[in-house]
Amino acid sequence: MTIRQKLLLVSARWDHLGGHSGLAPLGEQLNKHFEVQRVVPSLGDKLRVGARLVWGMLRERLLGVPKKQGWSPFYNRNGLLLETAALRMLRAQHFDMVFFEALEDHFDAFAHADGRMPGIRIAGVSHQPPAWWRMYGVDGKVFSGVDLVIALSRQAQRFLQGQTGHANVHFVPHGVDVDFFSPGEALRSLPDDGPIEVLFCGQWLRDFRQLTDTLALLEYAPQRFEFHLVVPKFARNFEQHYRLAQHSNVHWHAGLSDAELRMRYRSAQVMFLPLIDATANNSVLEAMSSGLPLLVSKVGGVCDYVEEGNGTFLTATGGEHAAERLVWCAEHYAACLEMAQRARARAVEALSWDIVAARVAALAQSV
Repeated sequence: MTIRQKLLLVSARWDHLGGHSGLAPLGEQLNKHFEVQRVVPSLGDKLRVGARLVWGMLRERLLGVPKKQGWSPFYNRNGLLLETAALRMLRAQHFDMVFFEALEDHFDAFAHADGRMPGIRIAGVSHQPPAWWRMYGVDGKVFSGVDLVIALSRQAQRFLQGQTGHANVHFVPHGVDVDFFSPGEALRSLPDDGPIEVLFCGQWLRDFRQLTDTLALLEYAPQRFEFHLVVPKFARNFEQHYRLAQHSNVHWHAGLSDAELRMRYRSAQVMFLPLIDATANNSVLEAMSSGLPLLVSKVGGVCDYVEEGNGTFLTATGGEHAAERLVWCAEHYAACLEMAQRARARAVEALSWDIVAARVAALAQSV
């Protein structure tokens, strides 16, 4: 009888991501390879974290002692709570590995706690591209206590290897739920006399300026485009968002259920995704899996997922270029559908969660 290794999974659900998006399906797939237990904070953990934060605030206000800052600007109360709970669970029972789904968001105390946990391996996923590390001036040595770092693009892998000198940084692509995000039964086609539905999803590292400029130019295009923007309300805080809202052909969506999000992928004719940068991108993967023709910026790790001939690329940041590419997609829609079919096949054959999780598990077991 083979005894499976025990893995403690540090994960969190983001409010703007559903149960089939992001890394939500990874834990279930890893459970095929490990005995997985998720970190679940207790009431005691919440009280300890609350007391610690209050004490830090009082020390700062009364004694002038500045609060300790985490290495990552994404690390907040939620990250502290998850790590506090993880440390408690490790002291209570044996685990072979602690796996962080998002190192930039939830890994901080463990960088200083390794000496108290002999024999426990630490692994995790790094999500951010090289420019993020340069912008915040983060010392790559924060990962020195991590036995296995998974990067979500080859560019990020090379950067982390050079920045940290870490010998165990591997590129493993982000996965997608190909069973849930599927094309559906209806054949996708352009409407005979109605507007062309264009889908835009997300907020992190999206190029809203290019989106704004594109919309302004397309008011004069012979085709009528209707833009559906799936953007969390908390992220609608730029001048460009207000400019976008001034267009009558822009429709906003937030708080969608999993089924409603899938319907948006199935009903649209084109996914339009101008990006500033990327490692993996949920919207790209979900569009590929849904068989939705994709027009996306050729930046960062995009080409690790969208191969040549599987989508149409934005190769410049101006609105005129993007508007021309959108019009091209409408005029050559049959070719775009063929590319989308190939993208769907690649998602099924190489990016489905069962395949990706098996690669992650093999690396984790080899540490």
